[in-house]
Amino acid sequence: MDDELEEIYAQVADRISAEQFEGSVDEKVVLMAGLCDRRTAAMLVARDLGASEVLTKIGSIRPEMGTVTFIGRLIAISEIREFQRSDGRPGHVANLTLGDETGTIRVALWDEATESIRSGELKVDLCLKVRGLAKEGFAGTEVNLGRTGSIEEVDADVRPRTEPYKISEIKRDMSEVNLMARVLDPGTVREFARKDGSEGLVRTVLLGDETGKIRLTLWNEQAKMDLVEGETLEIMNGSSRERYGSVEVQTSGFTVVRKSSRTVSFREKIIPIADLEAGMICSVEGFVTGLGEVREFQRDDGRQGRVANIYISDATGRVKVALWGDHVQLLEGLDIGQRAQLMDAQVKRWNEEMEISCGWRTRITFAPPE
Repeated sequence: MDDELEEIYAQVADRISAEQFEGSVDEKVVLMAGLCDRRTAAMLVARDLGASEVLTKIGSIRPEMGTVTFIGRLIAISEIREFQRSDGRPGHVANLTLGDETGTIRVALWDEATESIRSGELKVDLCLKVRGLAKEGFAGTEVNLGRTGSIEEVDADVRPRTEPYKISEIKRDMSEVNLMARVLDPGTVREFARKDGSEGLVRTVLLGDETGKIRLTLWNEQAKMDLVEGETLEIMNGSSRERYGSVEVQTSGFTVVRKSSRTVSFREKIIPIADLEAGMICSVEGFVTGLGEVREFQRDDGRQGRVANIYISDATGRVKVALWGDHVQLLEGLDIGQRAQLMDAQVKRWNEEMEISCGWRTRITFAPPE
């Protein structure tokens, strides 16, 4: 049973065994002719068993879940911001930040709902039960209270997580991400053109801790930070997104990025091919067991690109490897049986098949067999 189903099962565990619950979920999926996923089916089963309301842990909330109900402690309240609608009428919006032991999330209050902030009814440290619509927000997943949602104070012992996340704990669509990690590659500052024609700055930094690696995107002034390999960075109030099959940490104007004197340990791990999971940034070693042809394609900006596939194998399995751009040149003289080492490559799932993608940040070494 996956974590999402276990979370729902815990609310009816006194009424049914785990095996019976999971079997009922599978039956419900079949009964609904595939019109609902297993999470929705699990919620329906829980309600059939008498659960009046199925609660979701904050760390499990995703944009595709639709309407969710959760309990969290109120950590922060934003100022009420006034804006102008397309028809010229004024509107008001404010954000609440709620947390539990699994993470934090923002809740958007609109118009009349912001009165509970003005009146002082909502105060930091209250425990609240929220029912609203999960959606993709500016800084990760958020819950929109809207017209049909509700928010009420409840008597609950909720203790939000305070310690930084480990890299392996960071999943897509998380908000309020705090992280302490070591700089593995400080990256370079690059210019880009905004939609309004102005110039901006962006920088991608590779971070690591004892649990793995992740990329951090810095913008504008933060991109200018003087970073050196081996330093420790503390990130507060970031968010996570999935880009090109890999989870990374994004910053915004609300994110604090600063250097820390704390030491974060990191040791390069060679991941067995059988243990690869989509979204990883990892290092793999093996032998070349297949060679493909070079293919040319046209990028969105009209430039020509090149890609080639090879296969590498280790004692645990075999995987396709995509070489992009200048890495294609490494095929010259490459032969079956040579040793291959791929450092900082992305793992993706492509057409139900696991694939390693070697972009411009990946370091690749081929050597004759010993």
